[in-house]
Amino acid sequence: MYMSPSAIEPEVVFSGRRSATYRDALHLFPDVWRDDIDLMRRFLHPLTGKRVLEIGAGNGHFSRAIAEDLGPTGLLVATDPSTEQLDDLEAEAGGRIKVFGQAAHTLDLPIRNFDAAWSRGAVHHISDKTAAWKAVAAHMQPGGRFVIADIFAGTRVAAYFDDFIARSCCTGHEVAFLSREFATSLCALTGWEEPRFTDVTTRWRFRTKADLGHFLWLLFSATEAFSDDDCLIAAERHLDVVADGKGIALLWPMTVMETTRLPIRN
Repeated sequence: MYMSPSAIEPEVVFSGRRSATYRDALHLFPDVWRDDIDLMRRFLHPLTGKRVLEIGAGNGHFSRAIAEDLGPTGLLVATDPSTEQLDDLEAEAGGRIKVFGQAAHTLDLPIRNFDAAWSRGAVHHISDKTAAWKAVAAHMQPGGRFVIADIFAGTRVAAYFDDFIARSCCTGHEVAFLSREFATSLCALTGWEEPRFTDVTTRWRFRTKADLGHFLWLLFSATEAFSDDDCLIAAERHLDVVADGKGIALLWPMTVMETTRLPIRN
């Protein structure tokens, strides 16, 4: 694992208890993001032998799936300001994954000319998105693709975070959600084509509502002042929880942004 020579940004929250409960959530419910993995493959198209840059790798849940698709001749570079959950990722992957402890807005890697960059659920944590878009562009070859799947401003999920997660999470959740307009401006200012946006909804599946409530309590590391039931009630207030014949599903809406690196002008 390779650590940035510069200090990690102060907004880092995925450490300590926050990191531990997040890891526990995905350990107890390992198939909950199966739809999200399918979504990644649908939009990112990680192909054998390609080089992919991941922004905000978190606990490596998507890193492993991407590296699997890239095969033994491909490379995934997983970056995150906090690498507490990524300690074993390189060893597990047998050289197909390299981990760098760097924030997106100060990204400076010894590896360049990536074919694609991917980020899921991390962009709203980035404090300087203009610098981040520029940094990703600097690491991408012309024609390389930048794909993010995230919560956008003005959506039901953004309201859920601002209304409940900001109060219940042990670290708080002060973030900046992208709008389509600002994302389009960012791309114009930093060397990317005009982006395309697609609204998507994945299903987070559980056996029971009690399981859903516990997963949310762990995933967002709620303080002891909040119960599993509190987390479930808040999700039901803002989002859709449905029975679909296979148990219970939380419908999780996101927006996917796709853009392509423009040729570098001399």
